[in-house]
Amino acid sequence: MPWAAPPSAAGPVTAVALVFLMALAGFTVNPVVTSVALRAAGDAPTLTSALTTSAYNTGIAAGSALAGQALNTSLGLTGPALVGALFATLTLLPLIALALSGTRRQARIVAQRTAPAPVDDDITAPGPSRH
Repeated sequence: MPWAAPPSAAGPVTAVALVFLMALAGFTVNPVVTSVALRAAGDAPTLTSALTTSAYNTGIAAGSALAGQALNTSLGLTGPALVGALFATLTLLPLIALALSGTRRQARIVAQRTAPAPVDDDITAPGPSRH
């Protein structure tokens, strides 16, 4: 029995709309994940931000490679979608665990000024005109 496309993906307009929704979800999830990770970062917010960005890029590369390999299996055109669903599930697991842990830390400013800020003596406050 040949594989039949679900009605939602049967037409090109619907397919474009679904790809748009997928991209919209991808662009909105990344900042949220970074924000949640930064809350738990402690004294290393820069490192945390860099690691989440690296994780996104690693996931894109690994997902593309695995989806390409899935095309050569008996799953055929369904393979890449299953790889995408697997990666989405694997992404949500640690995010849900982090969100449920209830770790609320107050953000701290790590970098501090080592020298006093320069003062510009030439600036005067505006006052009444004496003409």
